[in-house]
Amino acid sequence: MRTEILQLKDLGRMPNESINDPDNIVEVIRSYDELLERIQLPISFDEAEVLVQIFPESSFYDLQWDLLKLVESVIRIDDGDKYIQLINACPSQEWKGVLNIRYKNYKKENMEF
Repeated sequence: MRTEILQLKDLGRMPNESINDPDNIVEVIRSYDELLERIQLPISFDEAEVLVQIFPESSFYDLQWDLLKLVESVIRIDDGDKYIQLINACPSQEWKGVLNIRYKNYKKENMEF
């Protein structure tokens, strides 16, 4: 597993963005942002399992979208059941819902006739 993923795991789950964020939030944002930016696709399913755990409950200065892009990149690696398990491992109800909706849309668009 690449170093950036392990460092993100060590940082833990992204905090929720708040109007009451402390002054040091800029450093926290920068830490997540720099690590996410260094991750090159493709990622492994094991790496996606780590990343899905760090979704914020709702939002964290738009970095959740970078995280979503990385997690969704493994959609074709394994069967659908395994991907559904990955989605269900997401601790955020909001992002679990987003991942489920986007997966259903992906399946509709990629159905073979």
